[in-house]
Amino acid sequence: MNDLPIELLRTFVATVDRGSMARAAQLARRTPSAVSLQMSKLGGLVGQPLFQRHGRSQVLTRAGQTLLGCAREILEASDRATAALSKNRIEGPVRFGAVQDLADTLLPHALAEFAKQNPAITLHVEVGSSALLLDEARAGDLDFVLCFQSRRAPRVIRREPGVWLGHRSLASRDPVPIAVLEPSCSLCETGIQALERAGRRYNVVVRTPSLSGLRAALEAGLAIGSRTPLLRSGAIEILGEAERLPPLPEVGFALQIPRALNPAARRVASLVRQVIARDETPSAAPMAPMRAAS
Repeated sequence: MNDLPIELLRTFVATVDRGSMARAAQLARRTPSAVSLQMSKLGGLVGQPLFQRHGRSQVLTRAGQTLLGCAREILEASDRATAALSKNRIEGPVRFGAVQDLADTLLPHALAEFAKQNPAITLHVEVGSSALLLDEARAGDLDFVLCFQSRRAPRVIRREPGVWLGHRSLASRDPVPIAVLEPSCSLCETGIQALERAGRRYNVVVRTPSLSGLRAALEAGLAIGSRTPLLRSGAIEILGEAERLPPLPEVGFALQIPRALNPAARRVASLVRQVIARDETPSAAPMAPMRAAS
C-alpha cells in the first residue's frame, strides 16, 4: 500500500465529521467534485472503497470505519509535530460553547490541564442552550459548539441514555413531583410528555434556570427529573421501570464546526472531542455520524 497523504486524510475526516462531501467541501473551501475526487483517490490508495451509497446518503464501509480511527491519530500526531517544530507557537484565543451538561461534568479537568500545557492559547468557554450557542457559532462569535444533537448539529460524538433521576421514594407519589429547567428544555419536556403518555400524574414543584439548581433539587429530595446519567451525583439515584416511570429516548451530544478552524481552535476541538467521546461507561459509546455498511 502507498503512503496516505495528510491532505487526503484531513478531507476524509472532515467528510465524516460534517456528514457529507458537500459540507466538507464548504469547510475546506473546495468544490464538492474536488472532494469526491480526493475520496476516490484515497480509496484507491487504500485498495478498498471508503463509502457506499445508502439511500440518499453515503455511509462508511468497514474499511472506512477502520481508516477513520487511524486517520484521526495521524492528523493529531501531525498537528503536534508541526506545533513542536514550528518557530511560531500556536497561540491566540479559542472561543467555543458547550451545553451545561458537558461543561459541568466532563470538560473542566481536561480544559484546566490543557491551559497549563498550552499557556499561549486562551480559552473562552460559553455555557448556554444549544440554540443560542449554534446561533453564535453561525454569526462567527464561536469557533465550535458542543451541544445536543439536532438537525442543526447532526454530528454525534457521544450518546447517553435518557433516565429519571432523584430519590426512589418520590417516584411512588401521586402525583409525582417534577423538577424542570426554565426556559424550556427539550429533555425536561420529553420527560413530561412521557409521563402524560403513560398516564402518570405529575406536579412541577421546582423550576430553575440552571443545571446546578436542578441537581440540588434532586439531591435534596424535592423532586425527580429527566436527564442523562451525567447529572447523577451524591444521593441521586437512577430510576426507571421498577418505579413505574416511562422509558426515555437516548440523548445525543454533537460537535458542530461551522467553518475551517485555525490551528489553535483545531487543537482544542480535537481535545474536547476525545474527552466527550471517550468510552468510560457502556452507555457512553461514541457514535460515528456515518454508520458502517454491513
